[in-house]
Amino acid sequence: MNATVPLTREAVAAWVAERRDEIIQLLCDMIAVDSVTGNEGPMAELCAQWLRDHDIEAILQPAKDRFNTIGIVGNGDTSSDTLILSGHLDTVPPNDAPWTYGPWTPTVTDDKVFGLGASDLHASIVGAYYAQHFIQSQGLDLPGRLVSAFTIEEETTGDGTIAFMDWAEETKFLDPAKTVAVVTEPTDMDHMCLGNLASSFLILKVEGLGGHGSRPHLAKNPLPKLMSILKGFEEMQARWAGLYGDPDFGNPTCTPTSVQAGDLERTNVIPQIARAILDCRPTPPLYADDLKLFRSEVAALLAEHEEDGFTITMEELYPREGQKLDREHPIAQTVWKVITEDLGKADAEFRYNPAGNDAVFLAQRGIATVNKIGPGHLKMAHAVDEYCAIENLLAGVELYLWIALRHFGLVK
Repeated sequence: MNATVPLTREAVAAWVAERRDEIIQLLCDMIAVDSVTGNEGPMAELCAQWLRDHDIEAILQPAKDRFNTIGIVGNGDTSSDTLILSGHLDTVPPNDAPWTYGPWTPTVTDDKVFGLGASDLHASIVGAYYAQHFIQSQGLDLPGRLVSAFTIEEETTGDGTIAFMDWAEETKFLDPAKTVAVVTEPTDMDHMCLGNLASSFLILKVEGLGGHGSRPHLAKNPLPKLMSILKGFEEMQARWAGLYGDPDFGNPTCTPTSVQAGDLERTNVIPQIARAILDCRPTPPLYADDLKLFRSEVAALLAEHEEDGFTITMEELYPREGQKLDREHPIAQTVWKVITEDLGKADAEFRYNPAGNDAVFLAQRGIATVNKIGPGHLKMAHAVDEYCAIENLLAGVELYLWIALRHFGLVK
């Protein structure tokens, strides 16, 4: 170990504080790049260039027609102990409401950095990169590898992390048995999540026979049929609560989020087609084995509503299994120690996440994964005038650095 900065809380905090302006600037540079899902290429290039400029090995790993950005520090090889800091390059499209400064106009004011992606999730990328920069610049003898893996399409398909894991298996970049991961999604650093529910968005379509509103007996109105199906989901959700509730996640849910049928300007026309979207969040018994039980129960429900004259179809969007890590797992305990001791957040909590993220794709490959811990603000995710407080931005560097130092045994 050739560190010139002592590995103490005070010294590390001082190192971060000395780089305050450049840390803020990196976040601003990221905000200024439009990286809405589907357009992550320029962000991947920016990230890779920053890593290389700071003597950190960078890989632009192909994913669809874009790239994931992989950064590597440490003395290990592909068979060594590896800690992954995982997150995403993409943002959601900016909310339609007016932005004070503009989504891609980074603005520093009131001790905050404003802009699309500031909290979700660019602040985490900055934290991970400066943690790697500290390790590299200090010449720390890391007995393994600290890998940052920031991927495309987390906000939609998760295909970026799937592509990363496929590549890691094909090239033997990772040994899952020697790898742990921390997903860097926002939590305000006052809690860490150990798991998330599964998710599946069901697009229901009922096609009947349209007609004149005054002659319903000559039509097959799809609206009452769709309403009956939705009532069936409500009843099934109540039954699931008694059968498949989870002590950490609570009960599974199937929530209608959209219904579309007919035309408000055509008040006397029975529609031909009615559609609905259900946001479903299955618990572990329902999502096990690629959502096998969940899909079976949904299919049975739809079969009960089959009737001559109606065609019922269903499309499933972005289905993902859930993920759960035991709180006694060493990486969970390491992160907990960092939050409560190194960051001094004595009131921190273990939580479980109702919404999904890419942790499931890491866990599916046998990698023990902390579901999320990050400097961004939960309330700012997907919000107008998104920001990250500078205090959190700087603390994010310390968060990921201390996780690495403790995981690799450089500090106790």
